[in-house]
Amino acid sequence: MVQTKARCEQKAVEFLARKAVPTFLPRLLVRHRHASRRWYALEPLFPGYLFAHVVPAAPALSRVRWTPGVRRLLGDDEAPIPVPEDLVLYLRERQGNAGFIAPGQPLRPGMAVRFRQGPFALLEGIIERPTSRADRVRVLLTLINFPVTVEADVEDLEQV
Repeated sequence: MVQTKARCEQKAVEFLARKAVPTFLPRLLVRHRHASRRWYALEPLFPGYLFAHVVPAAPALSRVRWTPGVRRLLGDDEAPIPVPEDLVLYLRERQGNAGFIAPGQPLRPGMAVRFRQGPFALLEGIIERPTSRADRVRVLLTLINFPVTVEADVEDLEQV
């Protein structure tokens, strides 16, 4: 595993590819929001790190260590710490043909959820249905033994 300089993962991948070092940079599709504007972006699953297949020989190690964008190889002075191959295979499978790992399951009607923030923080409810607005759902809460429906942003909820 290679530690990269801040936000230089892709740069390190490109330079290591020029040096014929096989790399793998798993990416995650992340939804961002600023005021009313929403967008999706690909971000590294492990910010500041990438996987590289390095032969533990002095010339190969120094070739990786002195690559632009690379901070260091994780390991000791003798050799890098090996990462289990099944972990890398699992991440590659999760990534699939899309080239990124999609976020977890979307919220569906009937699913139990908990509010993470806001006036209903830590209260639990059940998804009733999506609303007409994007990224919002209607949640059925029981307050003082009375069922109440509340509209909430998907980002404010977590699955129970």
